[in-house]
Amino acid sequence: MVDTGKKWAWQYVSYTVLFLAVNMVNGKKYEMSEIEIHPIPSGEPARIFTQEEMKEYDGSDPKKPILLGVRGVVFDVTEGKDFYGKGASYNLLAGKDASFAIAKWSLEPKDMHHDLSSLSDDDLKGLDEVFLGTYKKKYPVMGYMDYLMEKHANKLRERFRPEL
Repeated sequence: MVDTGKKWAWQYVSYTVLFLAVNMVNGKKYEMSEIEIHPIPSGEPARIFTQEEMKEYDGSDPKKPILLGVRGVVFDVTEGKDFYGKGASYNLLAGKDASFAIAKWSLEPKDMHHDLSSLSDDDLKGLDEVFLGTYKKKYPVMGYMDYLMEKHANKLRERFRPEL
């Protein structure tokens, strides 16, 4: 007789290996949460920022808010100026979309960009958790990066393209 505990354990391991193999063959990737475009809290249309415009909001000018882009969403992190302000430990992240650096938990200048194409599923999942659990929860949205708006415009064009 076969011990049912061992038989169950063997089946579990077999199904797990099969599941992992199928997902690896299918190129299963972590799917990040969808970015929703909304008006800013004041009700005004959201501002669209370029990389160049973002540089003005790096904490150098105390009269301007400190802005930080994550996944194309621009947050006002002025409330966290002890972290993001001039001379603070995370100031290098301010005034840009530093999604890659945030995903990698890096403060290296070479990582201060928004290209996520080389990140692992674990990195993407971690970025998503920080995006949703920290930035979206704590800081107001001030606008969106131009590259994100271009991506959404393409989605809308594809979705509502008239049939030929």
